[in-house]
Amino acid sequence: MADSRQTDGSAAQRAYVEITERMATGELRPGVWLREESLAASMGISRTPVREALRKLSSEGLVRFERNRGAQVVAWSREQISEIYGLRAAVEGYVAAVAAQNIDEGVLSKLEANLAEYEQAIAEGGATRQRAAALNNEFHSIVLEATGNESLVSLLNGVLGLPLVRRTFLRYTQRDLERSIEHHRQLVEALRRRDAVSAEMIMKIHIRAAQHAVLQAQDPSDLSGDSSAD
Repeated sequence: MADSRQTDGSAAQRAYVEITERMATGELRPGVWLREESLAASMGISRTPVREALRKLSSEGLVRFERNRGAQVVAWSREQISEIYGLRAAVEGYVAAVAAQNIDEGVLSKLEANLAEYEQAIAEGGATRQRAAALNNEFHSIVLEATGNESLVSLLNGVLGLPLVRRTFLRYTQRDLERSIEHHRQLVEALRRRDAVSAEMIMKIHIRAAQHAVLQAQDPSDLSGDSSAD
């Protein structure tokens, strides 16, 4: 039984990664309906792990379920994207300032280790793009935790549209990724100096640059449509 569950779990994770990658490349655009049977056939697996993967994506806000229709890739308008990133810039800028006043050597070491892995994942490219996306989210989480402020943690985790960030990060250009690395490096340096003003400014610039990259990558067809992934 344990081996069977492990196999199912591995298949579900593979389906999750595959579907996420297809969303990132634009193969599965916002508004597309995801058919379990066709997705399973294309991956050479059963429908059960695909269903589990779709449930996970739904919990992350990347797909939505509609009764009698199934799962659909979530779409965001340009206005919604701008609102999400505007809120992120304001709140995460403040978070960086607070973190600069409270951060300790242990957290700085975690950020520096994360930055080294992030640089390596981006340099390698290809299949490690998923890893880079996870490391990017981890970096922001470490800065957030450094504040020691539970209210900020709840606000960012619950309101700021991180599923959007996760999906669109996978569509960054190489130039976008290199700029992201530089911003992370500058932020770590400001935090090490306990320079709250610089940390806040760098974080705001970082988030606004991400907003620009997201909007540049947005396909007009992502904003509407009701097609199916067959």
